[in-house]
Amino acid sequence: MSQKAKVIVIIAALAVVLGALVALNYTVVDHDAIVAGFNAEFIERPDGYRGLVAAYDFDFASPPRQMDTGLMYRACADGAVDVICGFATDGRIEAYDLQPLVDDRLFFPPYYAAPLVRSDTLEEHPELRDVLNSLSGRISDETMGQMNLEVDRDIQPLTASAVAHNFLVAEGLIDADQEPGSGSAGTITVGGKDFTEQDILGEILAQIIEYNTDLQVRRRLYLGGTMICFQGIIAGDLDMYPEYTGTGLVNILDEEVISDPEEAYDFVKEAFAEVYDLEWLEPFGFNNTYTLTMRREHAEELGIETISDLADHIRGAGGR
Repeated sequence: MSQKAKVIVIIAALAVVLGALVALNYTVVDHDAIVAGFNAEFIERPDGYRGLVAAYDFDFASPPRQMDTGLMYRACADGAVDVICGFATDGRIEAYDLQPLVDDRLFFPPYYAAPLVRSDTLEEHPELRDVLNSLSGRISDETMGQMNLEVDRDIQPLTASAVAHNFLVAEGLIDADQEPGSGSAGTITVGGKDFTEQDILGEILAQIIEYNTDLQVRRRLYLGGTMICFQGIIAGDLDMYPEYTGTGLVNILDEEVISDPEEAYDFVKEAFAEVYDLEWLEPFGFNNTYTLTMRREHAEELGIETISDLADHIRGAGGR
């Protein structure tokens, strides 16, 4: 190829690249598109993203961004995403002025938290039943939200261990100057999933056992998602971990949603005992249901109060 021909080819190539850049620069950006950010488990769960878009008959214009749970709230507050899969008892919803949307089709089941314990552990250490059931009804939605915020806040955050200890003292379940038991009666392993609330609940379980029995507690907190903890308790690697009724019902048992909280609890309690030889003890008291959550100002600007409103907006903006 002659020198002149080479120059012509180079010029032509540069023209193609320049044309592409110009076209890119003038591409129309859909500023009305809603960008979602969900954690990995919500994206895959039947009571998460897949089931939600089917129940409300919509989908986002682009696939949701997979995000770490700990980053979602700040990302939503800062406008990096517009909607996240928030947890109803997460204190960052209020701290960042976010707005949970009303689940007007009652897609999400109740998620009342309770200790899930191996039956053979309770048989070997029967004192655990009364100790753990002393937590029944002690934690309201507001209390759990406040404890979560104390760990997650940017200014002077506390450790989950400190928050758990303060709660147990405030509830009169242990004394402020009380010493743990001797640890001579054996070892119990308490597990937990990979987010703040589970860390706090795991510490509450561990400490109430340590201070009210002579059992030693091994902590395996922040293990991962639901199925990692569930497989751990089935295998005997864990003696207990905090679980949620809706998660047990839909995600583990693969059953349809039961909206009545007591009926859902009774169903999972009976099924887990029969199928897995696991026992649900009495619930802590709060309902940490999933929520689709937006920036309050953004939701008000778009007139979005419910998930149906969000679905209507997305369909009108070019989503499915």
